[in-house]
Amino acid sequence: MNYLFLQNPGHNRVYYLSADKLALAELKIAGRCLSVSCSDFQIIDIEGIRYLSLDSEDILSENDLQILSRLSFVFAIYKREKPDTQGCLIPVKKADYEYVDNKISTLLKYSGKTNELFTRMMLNVAVLSSDFDYGDRLRMLDPVAGKGTSLFEGIVNGFDTYGIELKSNVVHEATVFFKKYLETERLKHISSKRQIYGTNKHNGIDIQEFEYARTKEEFKSGDSLKKMGFVCGNAQDAFKYFKKEWFHLIVGDLPYGIVHGNSGKKRTTSPTRNPSELLTDCLPEWAKVLKIGGTIVIAWNAFLVSRKKMIDIFENKGFDVLSHPPYDEFEHRVDSSIKRDIIVAKKA
Repeated sequence: MNYLFLQNPGHNRVYYLSADKLALAELKIAGRCLSVSCSDFQIIDIEGIRYLSLDSEDILSENDLQILSRLSFVFAIYKREKPDTQGCLIPVKKADYEYVDNKISTLLKYSGKTNELFTRMMLNVAVLSSDFDYGDRLRMLDPVAGKGTSLFEGIVNGFDTYGIELKSNVVHEATVFFKKYLETERLKHISSKRQIYGTNKHNGIDIQEFEYARTKEEFKSGDSLKKMGFVCGNAQDAFKYFKKEWFHLIVGDLPYGIVHGNSGKKRTTSPTRNPSELLTDCLPEWAKVLKIGGTIVIAWNAFLVSRKKMIDIFENKGFDVLSHPPYDEFEHRVDSSIKRDIIVAKKA
């Protein structure tokens, strides 16, 4: 059976034009998690329209379609029983997986924001490369959260999401936005703020937390409550804020040294353009809060640090880096100063 995937044009034409290779790599990773054997992953053109394609030994199951429907690039799914002919494309209904509408990731606009589809791709790669799946109650951390694009994408997937951000004004803007979103969409929720680290209010670190659900019935059921938390703190102190082996996934887009900066132990007040310093300082802490079998997916500017150097940093901290194809096929140019890539590492 031949399945075709119409690529989501998104709202960013530049990203669409450069994302075919990334989409194919994401599809190959997903293909390894399907219930039937799949092969011949490729990009094809039909009457000037770009599709991604795979051949499966049998009809895809409902769970397979759940996985494929979540992929960042999938706009529509079709099947062709006779791919060597000019036969019709038969529409296949996408799985309805969204806990909230994915518009939440597009509403908050700001300079330096990561493309939502790219963020969605990183989350999918993290889940599909871990020992967990979408059916688990997944808990995700973005330790360099900014204004929360990755957290909102996690919320779309029904994950419990938590972020760490150094700048208090950024945390404030993100949490105010999320509270207003919950109110506008009439989602039942409560919010609270509490100290999670420190001995008093002068040296304490707070977390802004939300518990929410789509209906009153889900809200009353403790098992159905979803959670989001935002910490104004330092990424290298993750283990001070969260429990040991608490997260299934860690996903983050490291500062590119262009719009944003990051702080390490040697530069506590001024930003550094080099993400390797941030990783060297933070990975031991991130490893403590990540479950065994969990994954870290990090994006960075490869103009600043080579892929080999990034792999060395992760391996020196005890992670298994997934560097074989298609995991080495995500590098792409964003602009003249940013060549973005991702690294996928697993806690053995």
